[in-house]
This record gives sequence, C-alpha cells and structure tokens, in this order.
Amino acid sequence: MKSNLIASRRANVSGMTLIEISLVIALMLGLISVVFLGIGSYRKGSDKARCKMQLAAVQKAVRAQSNFLGLSIGAAFASTDAFGAGKALENAPVCPTGGTYTWLAAIPPINTPFGNCNYVDSDGVTTHALVGGATGDTRDW
Repeated sequence: MKSNLIASRRANVSGMTLIEISLVIALMLGLISVVFLGIGSYRKGSDKARCKMQLAAVQKAVRAQSNFLGLSIGAAFASTDAFGAGKALENAPVCPTGGTYTWLAAIPPINTPFGNCNYVDSDGVTTHALVGGATGDTRDW
C-alpha cells in the first residue's frame, strides 16, 4: 500500500529534470551562436555593398560634373572637382571598413571606374572594387 502511495505522488509531480534544462540551454546557445555568425557575414556583405554604392555614386557624379563643365574623356579632372559644396557630391565618401579610395586624375573612358577602394578581404581578395571592362557589369554605374 505504501508503494502505491509513493508511485501516485511521483506521477502527479510536474517539472523538468536537470538534464532536460541542460539540454534546452545547450540548444539555445547553439542557436544563438549561429545567429551571431550570420550577423558577421551580413555586416561584411552590407559594408561591401555600401562601399560599391559609394563608388558608383562617385562614378555618376564625375560623369555629371564632366558633362556640366563640358569636359570630354581623358580631360584632367581631380576628385576635388566632384566633391564639395555646390558640386555633384557634397562630401567625399569614406569606406565603411576602413579602406582607402584612390581616384584617377582624368575623366575615365566608358566602363572604367574613376576610383577604387583598396580594402582587402581576409581571403586576400580586393572585394570593394567596381569591375568594368568586357567582363564587368556596369549597368548601375
């Protein structure tokens, strides 16, 4: 009779064991680590996209300013001619990852970028550059 009483008490007890709680915590930590890895990749991609968008904006600004001034391809053109108050871009762009922009000294030919970023990825590849020429897609710049 006493054993039936103990068994019925255990059957009515609710709660989680230490192993179950540990398993839930381990699963939550695993999911959180996946989220943090994804955030790092997302940020890297967004920085790359922002840098390329700024380079494309500079390209458009140089073309607009050269048209406004009546300059042709190959004419001398400094970056200060495109950036500043009352010009195509108010401020010179800054790479979000700390790369340095280099600008040409003349109006570039079609499919040739006016400037590039020297940022090198951890893989050793320059990823923040506009790619022109025969293989590049220049529709957006």
